[in-house]
Amino acid sequence: MESVVHSALEEICSQGANGLAIADLWPKLHSPLSSHGLPHCPNVKKALWANLVSIPGLQYEARGVSYAPHDLPIQSLIASEQLNVRIVAAEHLRNSFVGIYDIKASDAGVSQPQRRALERLAIARTNGITQSELAKEFGMKGNNIFYVLRNLECRGLIVRQSTIVRKKELGTEGQSKNSSIVSTNMLHLYRYAKHLGSQQRLEIIKEDKGSVANENADGSVLSSAGIVEECIKED
Repeated sequence: MESVVHSALEEICSQGANGLAIADLWPKLHSPLSSHGLPHCPNVKKALWANLVSIPGLQYEARGVSYAPHDLPIQSLIASEQLNVRIVAAEHLRNSFVGIYDIKASDAGVSQPQRRALERLAIARTNGITQSELAKEFGMKGNNIFYVLRNLECRGLIVRQSTIVRKKELGTEGQSKNSSIVSTNMLHLYRYAKHLGSQQRLEIIKEDKGSVANENADGSVLSSAGIVEECIKED
């Protein structure tokens, strides 16, 4: 049960200051529960909820009202589900999740753009997100996002890995063909990064207008840097 509680806490922390509604939490725990041979039943949910409520640093909100862990609506799983309580991790828990363990002792704090990037990568988890996609999401120019990410990388909070994105489109005869090849970087929180050799890089096949982040989950492959011989253009 302890490891499942830890998984639940990770899910909550990954959503940053927005927190996670209890109705959205349960589906995310199907895999951890199954891997430990636990059924997704009311008794298990009740035990899991009791463990979560006992964790210091979790806050509870519903319909514009904030609740303390000892409040009756929070002590009752049924009442919490009826209210669809949103669970929010305190800032120190969110900091630990993204790798900021002692921010007050650091000579340089974390700027708002840097925290925003960390929280976005926390949501991406093992899928990661490309640097070009992140720049588009944030509406930032390439050189501006570079300095934000470079700072986080130097502090060991994120990992940037050379990535080739091959964009494919269907030809006139229904066969797919390469339309462009773009060099970018794949970004992960340090804890979720794929560990590559010095001569390896990620390669993503992106078809039509699919999401790069999603395709990385099921279409990324590792390849030697020397294998890719096509002319590559920079973002």
